[in-house]
Amino acid sequence: MNAKLIGIIVLLIVLVFLGIQNYHPMKLKFLFWAFETSVVLVLLVSFVIGALVGGFLVWIGRAKKKDLSPLSGEKTES
Repeated sequence: MNAKLIGIIVLLIVLVFLGIQNYHPMKLKFLFWAFETSVVLVLLVSFVIGALVGGFLVWIGRAKKKDLSPLSGEKTES
């Protein structure tokens, strides 16, 4: 197994333990909204949003790298 996969598995295990130990409800307030939800749901949504934003930023970085070809010295059109 590579290090990246092991890191992801360890992170998921930590999140599962956090979720199991913090299942009690909490009141969440954001701007004008207030609702009650479990800590597990807040952790899960935060993790998913962070993973999506991180993946999107990596995707944009790779697209910019492809767009600027070092061999031609010019931008390629896509």
